[in-house]
Amino acid sequence: MRFDRTLRLPCDILFGRPSDTPSSPNEYLNNLEARLESVYVFARERIKLASERMKTRYDSGATARHFKEGDQVWMYNPKRRRGLSPKLQ
Repeated sequence: MRFDRTLRLPCDILFGRPSDTPSSPNEYLNNLEARLESVYVFARERIKLASERMKTRYDSGATARHFKEGDQVWMYNPKRRRGLSPKLQ
């Protein structure tokens, strides 16, 4: 609250403002479930969009490797040597 009024936030446009009139517990629960569902759907959409953006950004810098059967490749073999600290290997 500021200046004896509740703040108007950008999320009020998306999800609406809670009513000041008291309601029955069942009506409150139904309204709460509906609002939570809409917030959940909105969050899922935003997460999906963000993951698609991250994938395109990653894919733009990644180079595709195409190997054929019989090609010689390097193989990583992480084998620890005894007596040497893992930090120094």
